[in-house]
Amino acid sequence: MVNTFFQWFPPCIAFVSFVVSSCQTETVKDARITKTMEKESMARVGKLVQECRVCHGVEEAQRGPILDGMEYWYLYEQLQKFRSGIRGQNPKNRSEHLMGIGVKKLNNDLEVAYLADWFARQDPKPSVRTVWGDEERGKLFYDARCASCHGEKAKGNRLVGGPALTRLEGWYFLEQMRKFRSDERGYHQRDESGRVMAAASKGITDDTLKDVVAYIVNNYGPEHEPSMRDRMIPPKSKKPF
Repeated sequence: MVNTFFQWFPPCIAFVSFVVSSCQTETVKDARITKTMEKESMARVGKLVQECRVCHGVEEAQRGPILDGMEYWYLYEQLQKFRSGIRGQNPKNRSEHLMGIGVKKLNNDLEVAYLADWFARQDPKPSVRTVWGDEERGKLFYDARCASCHGEKAKGNRLVGGPALTRLEGWYFLEQMRKFRSDERGYHQRDESGRVMAAASKGITDDTLKDVVAYIVNNYGPEHEPSMRDRMIPPKSKKPF
């Protein structure tokens, strides 16, 4: 019995060594693939950022919101929603539909992560004030209906999926609230946070929406930037006529 065992022992060792060696080779191979994907994604980030800036920057004909300084987790989540079709599939919501087409350029999760991280690391940009309302009434409504999810001073609450509202431009903020209200956003069964917002926005009047947006943007939003009109019109003379 002992002799039989020692007769089989060397071949067993050889077989185990072969299996371990094969696993190690496969592991190294997988690691190399991952590193290659990472390098390719890193190389594409600069190009992707330039393409995104056409719509989400201030140097071109801006058609989308400025993303600079938004939270990484929120940007990543929204990009993944566009990639999976949870957002961007409703032609009536033209801006989202265009985003749903544009996001197809992203090849994998790594590129989504790098892109979200790049925008999250940028300094917030100032914005022109475009929405006016009664800020006192806006504060009362926000404290009663919004603060539980979006936090004190609109800083957000990730635990309940409420993003910060401090980087939103007034026009975009108001537009999204209207789209939630009309079911142009938050309509997909898998968009949990979107469906919550769509339900919460039902029945809110335009005047109330403007009050809330004006309150948040003017008190906690991006730094104010004078509009082209404000810059072009000369100041009033202080001399009496």
